[in-house]
Amino acid sequence: MINDEANYAPIIDEGDDKEADFRKYYHPAFCAAMGLELREDKEHLVFDAEYNLNTKPNRIDQLIINTVDDTKVKSGLGAIFKRHNLIEFKSFDDSLDERVYFRTLGYANLYIAYGASGIVPKDITLSFLRERYPRRLMNYFRAEGFVISKYEDGIYHIRKQGHMDMQVVVTRRLGEPYAWINKITKSLEPRDILQLQQEVSKLIDEEDLVNAESVIDMSITLNKDKDFVKEMIGMGALRDMFKKEFEEKDKKISDLSEQLQSKDEQLQSKDEQLQSKDEQLQTKEEQLRLNREEISKLRKEVEEFRKNAGNKIAML
Repeated sequence: MINDEANYAPIIDEGDDKEADFRKYYHPAFCAAMGLELREDKEHLVFDAEYNLNTKPNRIDQLIINTVDDTKVKSGLGAIFKRHNLIEFKSFDDSLDERVYFRTLGYANLYIAYGASGIVPKDITLSFLRERYPRRLMNYFRAEGFVISKYEDGIYHIRKQGHMDMQVVVTRRLGEPYAWINKITKSLEPRDILQLQQEVSKLIDEEDLVNAESVIDMSITLNKDKDFVKEMIGMGALRDMFKKEFEEKDKKISDLSEQLQSKDEQLQSKDEQLQSKDEQLQTKEEQLRLNREEISKLRKEVEEFRKNAGNKIAML
């Protein structure tokens, strides 16, 4: 059995340079990958990277709010989600043990204290994501009476009565449906690049394309010393991967702009026609007013004539 906890790295302090580098470089890619994995539900999910808990530098790596109650997220990564979902990312060499758990639990409590009124623990979930299996943390959960269930490959749900629901995601163990989050690794292989190319071709939304570029940039950076990556960079294959998609996006935008311009011209023409008809109606209304005044005048004359004629007849 592979020892996933070999060369176990010590806890990194918040002020450590390595932690700062992780936040600066890895976090955007992780957040982008989560956005891609959960994109089918993004119309009712709000993504907030590095959510500040208060004025002090206490930050949640990612906060995902489900704006629609009782709506299940399609991706297995969000199967456990409730209203407020706190995400903790760990890099490849960082520890994920009970100390990290307690710190994240503290963040959750601060989120309740400083967040909007009405937030309660049962509406919050905690997610821990790391490439390697956190054996020490999982052993701690078992010893403390938490129930650990494997939801699917790489996703473990952790529950205990009276406690916030949690999950541990081991990204290297995730299956085929997760094409993005498990590519932020130092163990990239040629087949992974081919899968990313296929996945990029499926994306339409511009935000998704930007997120995909962020993930691939990080994946390539982490594996830049590998021969197949050097070859792809030299051939410009990575640039071409997005060139086609963005060109197609630009063409769609251009076509839409032309359609909008054409519709705008049509509307302007119709507006001019309506304005012309309005002027004609005003002319007709003025003519009708004059006709009514003329008829009224004639009626008065007829009444006057009748009155005079009646007086003359009476005199006879």
